[in-house]
Amino acid sequence: MAGIGALPSGLAFANKESSSALKVGFMVWRIGDTLDFDKQVEWVANAGFESISFHSSAGQPGKWRGVEPATADATERQRIKRLLSRFTGYEIHAPFDAVVRPETPEPVLKRLEEVLAFAGDVGARIVTVHVEAPCRGSFDLCWQKALDRLDAAAAKAGVRIGLEFNSGFEWLRHPRRQYIGATLDVGHMYQHDGAGYRPYGTLEGLVKFLDEVLFHLHVHDYDGKNDHIEVGTGRIDFDGMLKGLDAIGYRGALCLELNPDRCPPDGVRRSAAFLRKHAAALK
Repeated sequence: MAGIGALPSGLAFANKESSSALKVGFMVWRIGDTLDFDKQVEWVANAGFESISFHSSAGQPGKWRGVEPATADATERQRIKRLLSRFTGYEIHAPFDAVVRPETPEPVLKRLEEVLAFAGDVGARIVTVHVEAPCRGSFDLCWQKALDRLDAAAAKAGVRIGLEFNSGFEWLRHPRRQYIGATLDVGHMYQHDGAGYRPYGTLEGLVKFLDEVLFHLHVHDYDGKNDHIEVGTGRIDFDGMLKGLDAIGYRGALCLELNPDRCPPDGVRRSAAFLRKHAAALK
């Protein structure tokens, strides 16, 4: 498949990097009973994760914690950048209510632009954005204009956008945009009897279909009822996923996105060990 074109000098965002080592990350929202953002970051580093992710919203008191860009001034942004510099890369998750739809309201686009600027300031590589794509086969002018605008904002900030689809991945190539690709949430692909991956045969087939437009992954298991559970305790074909990633030369991060009410800290560690063990077995 055709490449995405030359990236600006100094931006090391390719998903096909020189290192072959599997990079496992973790999404900070709450770890056990720990809510303090800095303490969560320290836990993730001490647990041996190469990458980290967090939400660009304040969160819910007592439930989970993120960082609200509107309250993070220049000094705080530099502090966060230094705090996260120990990781090889990191992702920011856009707010849950900032969804790109066939017709996206102007306040949502402005909010996403603010998140992209914040991501650039703190040194993130990827911003994940939830999306509801138009119906297949249609051409929605508002949708295309919104993506063009976000692509330009991502270029200005020096980050890439991973759109989190449940279906409609074909939109990533019509047309192909340099700074917009996919964040594949593997757990969500198994909901509704595998509706997300079945058009491509298997999860491995979906990974291979995405190929160069696969920027990032959210990894958790699904048991038919609950998602965001410990990896290896549900029904997801992680070996197939890893085979697909190996086939396309993916060298980005696999971000564990585990619900703290369903997966304790020990389960987080086991999930990372599971992925590393199964990836090593493929070599």
